[in-house]
Amino acid sequence: MPAGRRSSATSPACRSRLRRTSSRPSSPSRQTDRGEFLIGAEIEPYTTYKSVGTFPFLEYSARHVLELFPQLEQVNVLRSWTGLCDLCPDYSPILGRTEVDGFHISAGWGTYGFKAAPIVGTTLAELVATGKTPALIEPFALERFHTDTLVSELAAAAVSH
Repeated sequence: MPAGRRSSATSPACRSRLRRTSSRPSSPSRQTDRGEFLIGAEIEPYTTYKSVGTFPFLEYSARHVLELFPQLEQVNVLRSWTGLCDLCPDYSPILGRTEVDGFHISAGWGTYGFKAAPIVGTTLAELVATGKTPALIEPFALERFHTDTLVSELAAAAVSH
């Protein structure tokens, strides 16, 4: 990112803790209500901020989906798109307090933050109201990056990729 330009007010505090971005339209087997199929899920091995998909990945995704659904062989590609997804080194979100008094965080969800929003809102509201971190979100504290207590079980993480 160019010097002096920030993607958000939190970028200086969190940038070093996020290692990967993901270009993820959806899961390989999802069909929309209009009958369209959404395929693909690419995770970059290093941080990039690219905003365009690549033909090699589109080709790879098409080959993969045709193995699963050969009936789609004559279907045309309508469009492709990308999006940035923040992922932490342990693939788990950051939840709770920060070094800034009164500033709480919910980040690093990959593509699954929307699904977890109701319970995260409830637990963060409890934290703000009581000052006590709910047991459910203790493992996801920002401090885990400083104390080497990363979430080691991928099944407990917020992402499946």
